[in-house]
Amino acid sequence: MKLIKLASTGILSIVLLTGCTNLAAPQQKEESKVEQVKAVAEVNDPKAWKDVSTPEGFNEYGIEPTLKAWIAFHAEDVPKTTDVNEYYPRAKRLTTEYKYFRVQGDDLQKDFENLNVLQIWMGHLEYVLSRQNMLESDREKFNDDLKKSFQYFTEMLHDLDIVINYDGKGKTFGLTRQLDGNKVKELESYLYVN
Repeated sequence: MKLIKLASTGILSIVLLTGCTNLAAPQQKEESKVEQVKAVAEVNDPKAWKDVSTPEGFNEYGIEPTLKAWIAFHAEDVPKTTDVNEYYPRAKRLTTEYKYFRVQGDDLQKDFENLNVLQIWMGHLEYVLSRQNMLESDREKFNDDLKKSFQYFTEMLHDLDIVINYDGKGKTFGLTRQLDGNKVKELESYLYVN
């Protein structure tokens, strides 16, 4: 009789333990599904970004080779000039250094792309202005356009500095998608419709 009670107790224990294990398993699956959904949402968020810079070999300006230091340096240095002949070289210097400093994230990548297009446009304007056989009225128009492009460039650099170094907190010119800027359409119309 003791043997039957012992066997029954053992079988009952096994059944209960198996039942408890099966009840716990679905909860773990549900938790992992929630984590997967969160991970997918983060990947698809156009505002989510990360620094994927590879600054090995960057030894310019005596600054720390980080995205934060690099963007802060240029946001302060580029606007210091008032010489139209320095606009394009300063912008070109920054975009040449893109090979070291990169970001991942839809909106921020588009902002850096717009900055690059501004630099390319300034290069074109500088080339046009270097032509000798240009009418003076045309020269004035292209010169004004170069100044406007440089202003957009410096303001956008400022806004990117706010994004990268100040977590988007601070006064901006409204030129970045990352911060839902109110002048993004104006900028992109200028860049891509011109």
